[in-house]
Amino acid sequence: MIETYLNSGSIIFAMKVYLVGHSGPEHNLIISVHRTREGALKAWNRIRINLKREAAEGYAYWKPKGESVSIYEGMIKNLSCKDPALINNYPWETPYIDERELED
Repeated sequence: MIETYLNSGSIIFAMKVYLVGHSGPEHNLIISVHRTREGALKAWNRIRINLKREAAEGYAYWKPKGESVSIYEGMIKNLSCKDPALINNYPWETPYIDERELED
């Protein structure tokens, strides 16, 4: 969406964009930028599913070895949330959508 408005007598063009990525305690990785919320939601969901798959692989690897898998169980549960506004996988990688406004 492109909006125009006056700022100190000059016309400024602003466009909303959506940053999609994942973050954790020691990183913030922007993976893609989208013009629509719908496109961002599709990308966010792909990231969420991939992170959940990685957690399931960790669970499947460590469970037969008799190791504690509670971390992986928690990650799988947290990453099952399909709402970007509600998901919380801290302190592990949490996918996000961040709305920003670009100005010309």
